[in-house]
Amino acid sequence: MFNSKRIGNVALKTVRAPRESSFVDYITDLNARKQLQHSYPTDLLSKCSEDLRQLPPYVYAGFDPTAESLHIGNLLILVNLIRAQQFGIRPIALIGEFTASIGDPSGKKSERGLLAGDVIMHNSRKVTDQICKIFENAPGSSEKPIIVNNNDWLGKISLRDFLRECKNMQVGKMLRMNTIKNRLEVGLSYTEFSYQTMQAFDWYTLSEKYGCRFQLGGYDQLGHLDFGAHYIKKMMNQAFAAGVCFPILTDSTGAKLGKSEGGGALWLDATKTSPFHFYQFFAQLHDDKAEELLLLFSLQDIEHIRDVLKNHRSNLGQWIAQRELAAEITRIVHGKEGLEVAMRCTKAMFGAKKADLSGLSRSEVLQLFRTTIDLKKENVATMGQLADASRLGSGKGHLLMQQGAFSVNGEKKRSPSESIADVFLENASDLTLVCWGKRGYQLVRWV
Repeated sequence: MFNSKRIGNVALKTVRAPRESSFVDYITDLNARKQLQHSYPTDLLSKCSEDLRQLPPYVYAGFDPTAESLHIGNLLILVNLIRAQQFGIRPIALIGEFTASIGDPSGKKSERGLLAGDVIMHNSRKVTDQICKIFENAPGSSEKPIIVNNNDWLGKISLRDFLRECKNMQVGKMLRMNTIKNRLEVGLSYTEFSYQTMQAFDWYTLSEKYGCRFQLGGYDQLGHLDFGAHYIKKMMNQAFAAGVCFPILTDSTGAKLGKSEGGGALWLDATKTSPFHFYQFFAQLHDDKAEELLLLFSLQDIEHIRDVLKNHRSNLGQWIAQRELAAEITRIVHGKEGLEVAMRCTKAMFGAKKADLSGLSRSEVLQLFRTTIDLKKENVATMGQLADASRLGSGKGHLLMQQGAFSVNGEKKRSPSESIADVFLENASDLTLVCWGKRGYQLVRWV
């Protein structure tokens, strides 16, 4: 069923009428998956179930294109936009092209650098394509998301008109946001301070156009969510608005995952994090972390996940939860073909006692390694010289290889004087696989 929606004399997009328990069922499912880090209002299920039942079935999340790829933290929000479809709720992905030029202070200890306009536009196109592809790949996605760009309204409204829209935004409430309070001590520009007014206006615009009064956000977005919900309440005759913030993602050591993660971010772009490395991150998680992330990311129903976890706990050491998680999440991000590549690479590297790359193409071999050791052919004539050039740790390679620590393309090499005339991989005439010890693999690229 659809309701025609008008504002003044301007006809806007039709909006769906609420299904009886769309958001109640959705939030109940999120709670079972231990997704609810924070919510506004608090105790959504126990105190606001009647209001939730009356909400139009639309949910939105915003993505500022500050990089040309989203990362694993963004994926948690995207997965839950997709999950909303299972409960009859239409997802809206907002591309924050305008707000990316301002800078969100949330979770930041210092001022962001300003990005050039052409960079933001490029990033915006890339992120939009990425979101569309993930929705196409996801098995639980029943229809395309509504994708909007806040430059379409914030980029066109005059300063005077925007400031008049801000008349119902209270500075006192803005100052109570934890990020703002913390940053005031070390310095905060008006540019970033004003960010929350624009995010609130984004939400209000979507509530007017689609009736969307439910928002998803990251762990650091509760202040923005609270502020926006109050703004909608004032602008729309006390209308109820709500949302949830998802937990921070960490690896098994407690380090934050995202685009600034110290050990190398988990990007959703295959050129930044290959399908193989993406798959392997999840395939090698500790058991407790694998269980946690399977609940958070899987689009399978909760009963299926509980059965998987029960099987996993009964067969520790078989990596059941890890394999389930790695396969599903890689399929969502990189599609069927990306998952197949990740599985072929995994079999080549870990399917036997020693790596066998003979069945892989040159591009797949390069995916296995984040970096290569680039050597000139004329500078390396013997195995000893190759050992010295590829030895990154302590000790001289040509001496250590005589102890049996050095392999080339899967074969032990002990003689430093042996010629390297034929050391190239079968499907890549400019690549050689060397290994120190049992699993210290490195890829040499001849230039």
